[in-house]
Amino acid sequence: MIGARRRVAAAKARQAGKALIALGGWVFLVNDTHDFLSWQFGLKRWSRAERARVAATLAERQRLIGSAPYLMFISPEKSVAYREYLPLGLDRLRLSSHRPALAMTAMAPNAVRYVADAFERLKRFGLLYFRGDTHVNWLGAYHLYRIAIEAAREAGIATHPPKTYGAMRSWIAGMEGDVYVQIDEAQKAEFEVEAKLGRARGTMLELTIALSVRDDEVKARTVEVPRDYAEIFDGRELIIKEQDDKSLPTAVVFRDSTATLSIDFLAEHFSRSVYVWHEGDVVADFIERERPDVVLHFVAERFLAVYPATQPLSRLPQIRP
Repeated sequence: MIGARRRVAAAKARQAGKALIALGGWVFLVNDTHDFLSWQFGLKRWSRAERARVAATLAERQRLIGSAPYLMFISPEKSVAYREYLPLGLDRLRLSSHRPALAMTAMAPNAVRYVADAFERLKRFGLLYFRGDTHVNWLGAYHLYRIAIEAAREAGIATHPPKTYGAMRSWIAGMEGDVYVQIDEAQKAEFEVEAKLGRARGTMLELTIALSVRDDEVKARTVEVPRDYAEIFDGRELIIKEQDDKSLPTAVVFRDSTATLSIDFLAEHFSRSVYVWHEGDVVADFIERERPDVVLHFVAERFLAVYPATQPLSRLPQIRP
C-alpha cells in the first residue's frame, strides 16, 4: 500500500494537468475529478455502508423499470485495460479487488457487466483504445457493441446476432485525443521522442482502423427529436434511431461518451432506439414514455466512484408520458 501511495502521488505530481505521458506515444488520465488511479490501486474504496447503498440502488432500479431487462455495461479505464503501459512503476502495482466496478458486478451479476476480462482477451486481436484518448477506439466500440447485443439476446431480447467483424466497412482514420491535447508544454519534447515513431499526419497522434456498418446494409436512420423532448432535455445529447422492421425490439440506451462509437452498430438491432446522455443517470421519464423492450446503460469505470449518491431513477419533471 505504501508503494502504491508513493507511485500514485508521483504520477499526480508529475504535471498539473490531466495527461500522464508514457512510452510508445501513450497518454493516460491523471488528476481527474474522480481520482481514478487511487481507486484502481486501492487507495480509495467504498465503505460497507456505501456498498449497501449501491446494492439497494441497483435492486430498486430494476424494480422500478419493471419487466424490461436492465443491462449495465462498464467500460474499463484505459489504465486498467493497458496497465502494462503505465509509467513511473504503476505498471508493477496490483489492481485493487475492491474497485467499484467489481463490487457492482458481484452485487447484480444478472444486470451489470464489467467488460475488463473480455477486453483483456480481445486486446490480443488489436488495440482497443486510442493512444491519446480516454475512450475506446472503433475496434473497442465494436467489441462493446457485440458484448451488449449478446447479453441482450441472453436476456430474451429477440434481435438478430451481432454483425461479425468481417461484415463491417473499414478504413483508416486519424485521432488526436482528449488527453493528448492536455500534455504540458514542458513535456511535449520528451513525449515526442517515441510518439513521433507512430505519429500520423499533421496534429493526428495516430492512424487506426475505423469501422462502420456497410452503407448498403444500414437500416437504422436518425429521426428528429420530438419537440417536447428537445425543449426540456438538459443532457449532453439525445439521439433517436428508427428502422422499418417493426418486428425488432425497442430500446432506451443511457450512456456517456464511452458508447458514442457503438451507437450506429446498436441501432441496427432495434426498430426504435433512444440514446440518452444525461450525466450517467437512468431517467424514468424516457422509460415510461418509450416503454422499451430493454434498457441498456453504458458507463465509464471512473464515474462509478460517486455511485453511492446516485438515485435508482432520475426525472425530467416537465416530460409527461
